[in-house]
Amino acid sequence: MKDESTTLAAAIDTMHVEEVNQNLSGAGHNNEEVHHREKRGGLSGDIAMQLVDDVIAGSVTPEQEKAVLRRVDLCLMPVMFISFAFQFMDKACLTGAALFGILTDLELIDYEVVDGEVVGASLRKYSNVSLIFYWGFLVGLLPGVYLAQRFPVGKYVAVVMFLWGGITICTAAVTTYQGLLAQRFFLGVAEAGIAPAFSLITAMWYKRQEQPLRYAIWYSSVGMGALLGSLLLYAMGQIRGPLPSWHYQFMIIGGVTSVWGIALWFLLPDSPLTAYFLSRENKIVAIERMRWEQSGIENKTVKMEQIKEAFSDPKTWFYVLVTFLCNFTNGPVTGFGSIIVQSFGFSFLRTILLLGVAGVWIFVFLLVGGTISCYIRDTRTLIAMFCCLPVIAGCCMVWKSGDWASPDTNRGVPLWGFFMMAVFGGTYVMVLALMAANTAGHTKKAITAGLVWASFSISNGIAPLIVLQQEEEEHYPTAFITVIVMMSLTFGLLLGFRFYVLNLNRKRDAIHVVSREEAAMTAFLDMTDTKNENFRYQA
Repeated sequence: MKDESTTLAAAIDTMHVEEVNQNLSGAGHNNEEVHHREKRGGLSGDIAMQLVDDVIAGSVTPEQEKAVLRRVDLCLMPVMFISFAFQFMDKACLTGAALFGILTDLELIDYEVVDGEVVGASLRKYSNVSLIFYWGFLVGLLPGVYLAQRFPVGKYVAVVMFLWGGITICTAAVTTYQGLLAQRFFLGVAEAGIAPAFSLITAMWYKRQEQPLRYAIWYSSVGMGALLGSLLLYAMGQIRGPLPSWHYQFMIIGGVTSVWGIALWFLLPDSPLTAYFLSRENKIVAIERMRWEQSGIENKTVKMEQIKEAFSDPKTWFYVLVTFLCNFTNGPVTGFGSIIVQSFGFSFLRTILLLGVAGVWIFVFLLVGGTISCYIRDTRTLIAMFCCLPVIAGCCMVWKSGDWASPDTNRGVPLWGFFMMAVFGGTYVMVLALMAANTAGHTKKAITAGLVWASFSISNGIAPLIVLQQEEEEHYPTAFITVIVMMSLTFGLLLGFRFYVLNLNRKRDAIHVVSREEAAMTAFLDMTDTKNENFRYQA
């Protein structure tokens, strides 16, 4: 009993430990049962076992669940939304800086001069600055995933945000192309752990059917970040001071990010057991409602068998491949978005505002898709496939819209095509939701999330290279043909995955009928989805 009290005391107060001990003795539990429960709630099991082992499975009412879910949404979603928006606003800063003088100040344009006249220009250096962030992101992913699982995830996110804000501020001190490359690389390293950490947090707090909407909420902040970032960049572009205007962009955004990182230390809980906004009874409800999900809450032990399974599971490589394919659209949309839109004939200030409008479009589209998938089961793959179609159509509209420089060309056609391309984010959000819903075992979830975000960084690290400046007059055919091919392959893979997981469910249903009693016993044992026969996949 002493060992069990020690385990429980790590999660709850002394009074609660005494209550649990009294309940155990009153119920007549023998030493063998206690030892079994210690093992389940100890290092090898899920931390949730520490709090709900004495709760009768199914004793939580739907009304209690709804009340706790509302409170969790109210306290968690705004914090995650704002945090992820800052991550995108940093990228918007670089795009805005391209319009406010960083290209010339740091000599990021290579001019081709013949007989003393400029006959061409290359933005290869700017491409390198854009893509090296993602190579830094790739380098930082493995340690980021490890730290997010090994340490309290809320505190980890807070520290990382504080550091990346400081690195963003340092951009104002950069005076050379080489210095900017180094700064962007280390910024990528710093930011790498945030997205996998958010994936773990979402899986920790929400049921699988609830996850797509929550993924959509915090990921849709890239759209709101684009809008707010564009408005801020527009305002900061009017600053007249001793420094170039792009310096103020990085200093202000970086400073606010670091301040937000300090606030996160207090606002973002590490798990339901430590949530400041939940009472002890509500903490039990928050954990108990996850029992039927068969995916657990949190486990700090890194399990080698789950690492091996993550690498051998074909579903893992589906998530990795589709992530790589669909994020190629990020090259022309995010990396070169300001340059492409300005080439339609808009002024640089109007270009910034139009990129903000694109952000609103992304925000609304992601929320609608997330809401549908939350209330209608097995629609994730269908929504992801649907989002591929406007991207393909948008590429065709931008590519084949006539001479952008001609006053007779309707600029609305390529502009709307550009907006439609931004919908690729809907496909990616659904892939993240599929990954979270169909992966069980805390170590396996962490490794799978790390591999997916590694694929994200590699794709984004390569994507800017498909935008060839010398093809501007031809409307960047290499970029748009590549995106069309990638999104077409994504559509086909999603269709195949849908049939694959639904067939897995049919096979499991045929050989094993899930009972509530058995499901209750396996819920918090930190079993993987392939080992747990009670687990059912979602499409």
